[in-house]
Amino acid sequence: MNLQSSLEHLKPYLEKNKIEAYRLYNCEEFPLAIDIYKDKAVIHMFAEIPADMIEEIEVELKSLLQITEFFYKDRSGRGAGSAAGGIEQKELTVEEYGHKFLLNLSDYLDTGLFLDHRETRSYIESLSKDKIVLNTFAYTGSFSIYAAAGGATKTHSVDLSKTYCEWIKKNLALNAQSEEKNWVYKMDTLEFFRYAKRKKLDFDIIIIDPPTFSKNKGDTFSVARDYPALLNAALELLRPDGFIIFSNNCRDFMMDKKKLLPCKITEETKWIAPDFANANLHRCWIIRK
Repeated sequence: MNLQSSLEHLKPYLEKNKIEAYRLYNCEEFPLAIDIYKDKAVIHMFAEIPADMIEEIEVELKSLLQITEFFYKDRSGRGAGSAAGGIEQKELTVEEYGHKFLLNLSDYLDTGLFLDHRETRSYIESLSKDKIVLNTFAYTGSFSIYAAAGGATKTHSVDLSKTYCEWIKKNLALNAQSEEKNWVYKMDTLEFFRYAKRKKLDFDIIIIDPPTFSKNKGDTFSVARDYPALLNAALELLRPDGFIIFSNNCRDFMMDKKKLLPCKITEETKWIAPDFANANLHRCWIIRK
């Protein structure tokens, strides 16, 4: 595990783009990933890791990056969840491409920013000027922040979680983006699509990045099963020259175009950041009418 070599490879990219949150190591030899957030490290463990190895990693990260705190995420499916090492530091703000994001490293399995979508967010920013942007399954609103910074006329962020909706509002405030131009809806995405159709809303850009699987009040969502309903509803709200970005991290996902309304689909692989070059964490498609 050569962390110094990884850092030297990434450093020009990180410094040029003002990136304070990035992946330093991604399962190359051992079943773990290391994410750096300023002077904090989050270590994702996909299998049991020997204590002496963890100790060696901590020593190297302290020497290499002056890491002061460590947070551990059990991704093995054994249910241990999230834990902090050292003094607990729940929240911090990081910068990415000049934008600020409030993160929580200790309380959840995910921290508040999906680092592997960094370049997708940058792409959205480059195309958002004077556009109306819909961000579904919005999580903490990072796509919306980029779109607003890119000059979007209006952004609409939709998430079912009250916690995430409040988090979106905090991120908007952090980036001096007004709530008047950046609306937040605590709604299920399909419910919002029906609402938008009733209100005759339409959009230039629609972002759909759903979880692989989720439950809500007894209802289940599966991206492999439910993507036609999502994409068809989105296509009905899409302006003639607009596009949908659809992404997911379902490893065995297969797109059946016959289940969709008439559209043009292109899979994109160009938005892969250097720190995720070999990760294969998600796939992205651009969909147009």
